[in-house]
Amino acid sequence: MANSVLVFVSHSSDDKEDYIEPIVQDLEDCYINVWFDKRKILPGNNLRKSIFRDGLDKADIALLFFTKQSLQSSWVDREIKHVLREESKKGNNFDLNKIISIFDSTETYETISDRYPELTDDLLHLMPKDYSKNDLGQLISAIWSKYLDLQGGDIETQKQLLAKDKEIFQKDKEISALNNSLSQVKTKSTSDDDLFSKYLSSGKLQDFIARKDEILIAGTFVGREFSGTNVAMAFGIVEKGSGTLVKLTPKGIKFFEWLLLNE
Repeated sequence: MANSVLVFVSHSSDDKEDYIEPIVQDLEDCYINVWFDKRKILPGNNLRKSIFRDGLDKADIALLFFTKQSLQSSWVDREIKHVLREESKKGNNFDLNKIISIFDSTETYETISDRYPELTDDLLHLMPKDYSKNDLGQLISAIWSKYLDLQGGDIETQKQLLAKDKEIFQKDKEISALNNSLSQVKTKSTSDDDLFSKYLSSGKLQDFIARKDEILIAGTFVGREFSGTNVAMAFGIVEKGSGTLVKLTPKGIKFFEWLLLNE
C-alpha cells in the first residue's frame, strides 16, 4: 500500500471498536492506506508527536468522524484545530481539500455546523454505524476525488484513480461471487443433510445400508442380490447399469459419505 493515498482517521476512542475499525478494514481492503493510531502508535512513542507530526501532517486526506462520542472528545477537538491551523497556513481558508467530514447523524451535523461551520460547507456525508456498501463507495470516491484535486488533476493521477476504481470494482465482484458461492454451498449442504436424514430415519434402507462396505467397494453390483435396491433406486442413490447391474449415483456416493461422517 506504499503508493496508495494515505488517509488519517480522526475519531473518538469510544467509537473505535464498533464503528471505526470496520471502516478502516473496508478501506484497506480497497487499497487505501490508513493511518490508524491503534496500529501506528507503539508503546513508548510520544502520543502528540505521533498523531500530529507522523499522522495528520503526513496524511494526504484527513477523515474527521463526527459522532455523539467524538463531540465530547478533547483529542478529536485538538486534531480538528491542528488541521484547520495547518490548512490556513497554506491559504486554504475556504477550500479545505485535505478534510472530509463524516457524520453519524443529521443531529451531529447540525451541532458541528455551529461549532465548526467551515467543516460543513461540503455536501452532508452521512455514514451511520450500520453503513451500507453504497455509503462506503461514496466515501472511497470522495477520498480519491479529494486526492486528485490535491495532486492537480494531471493525466497520470487520473490514470491512477481509474486503476484504483477498477481494482475496487474487481475486488467487489470477487467478494460478491465468493459470498454467493458460499451461500449456495451452505444451502445445498443443509438441503442434503435434511434429505439424507429422512432417508435414514425412514428405515427403508436399513438392509441396503448394512452392506455399505460391499457396495462402496464394488461400485457396480447385481441389484437383486442386495435387499432394498429398489428403494435406493427410487431415492436416486443407485441407477441401472448394463443388464442386471446397478451402480451408485453421485448422489449415492454423497449419501454414503454423509452416513460415514454421521455414524
